[in-house]
Amino acid sequence: MRMKVFKSTRHINFADCDPAQIVFYPRFFEMFDRCTENMFRDAGFYWEVAHATTNYAGMPLIEVSAKFHRPVRFGDTIEIETWIEEIKGKVYVVLHKIINKGVLSLEGREVRCYAIKAPEHPSGIKAIPLPAELVDRLAVKEPA
Repeated sequence: MRMKVFKSTRHINFADCDPAQIVFYPRFFEMFDRCTENMFRDAGFYWEVAHATTNYAGMPLIEVSAKFHRPVRFGDTIEIETWIEEIKGKVYVVLHKIINKGVLSLEGREVRCYAIKAPEHPSGIKAIPLPAELVDRLAVKEPA
């Protein structure tokens, strides 16, 4: 199943940067997190509504990485492409590409799970597969 690519644009502010006016690397991980949430939001799944009305507990991050190709600097406007690359049981992999002036600057990868409230578990949550309805909303609709 092919998944939709969600695109966003972000202007790099001074607060995003280190003294050399290059984006401070943890800011990219914040961008990944926001883009993942916004991908689900664009698909009609609002985390705050799900928290308030269902047993949804969140989408915990299990692993995150980034491969840096070129710097992103103060004043740049970047494009971010975000999509689910793989769904395997209870975990899924989200990929991010950051493009600056038409050139790939950074690739990001998140491994996450969909968690529900589970008071019987020591952590209070447990992972379950992404709901099929949600996967369907994120998938490319192939012509019949």
